[in-house]
Amino acid sequence: MIVKMRIDDRLLHGQVAYSWKSALSYDAIVIANDGASKDNVRRTAMKISTPEGVRLAVRSIEDAAKLLKNPKLNRMKVFVIVSKPKDAYNVLNLIDERPSLNVGGMQKKDDKVSFSPAVFVSEEDIEYLDKIKEMGIEIEVRQVPSENKKAYEPLRNKVKF
Repeated sequence: MIVKMRIDDRLLHGQVAYSWKSALSYDAIVIANDGASKDNVRRTAMKISTPEGVRLAVRSIEDAAKLLKNPKLNRMKVFVIVSKPKDAYNVLNLIDERPSLNVGGMQKKDDKVSFSPAVFVSEEDIEYLDKIKEMGIEIEVRQVPSENKKAYEPLRNKVKF
C-alpha cells in the first residue's frame, strides 16, 4: 500500500528519509527515476540514506510502476519518491492506487518561478500538477511533516509565468 508519493528533485536524502519515516512508518521506499535507476553511484548514496530496516528499490518509471502493482507490496507501507511532476503523473497513470502527493523540494532554475520557499516550478511542472489534481489526487506542499500542509490550489493561483 502506498502511504504517500513525494516529489523531491534530490530524491532520497537524510531529511526525507528520517523525517518522513517517523510520520509515515513506512517499510519500503520506491524511487521512480529513469536516471537514478542506471546510476550506481546515486543508488549507493541513496542506500546509505535509507533508514535501517527499510527496503529500498530504485527503478525506472515503468519498472517502479510494475513493482508497485505487485501484490506483495500490499502488505507493506510504501513511500514513493519521484523527482518531478511529470514522473509522478506517469507513475500514477500506470498504477491503480491514488495516494496523496507531497510536493517537497524542487530547486530553482532559470525556467522556474517560486511556488513556495523550497519549491520552484516551470510551466511544464504546473501542467502535470494540474493533471494530477484532475485525477482527484490530493496535493500538499511542505518539506517535512512537522510543517503545516499548504494546499496546492491557493499556491497554484498565485503562479504567473
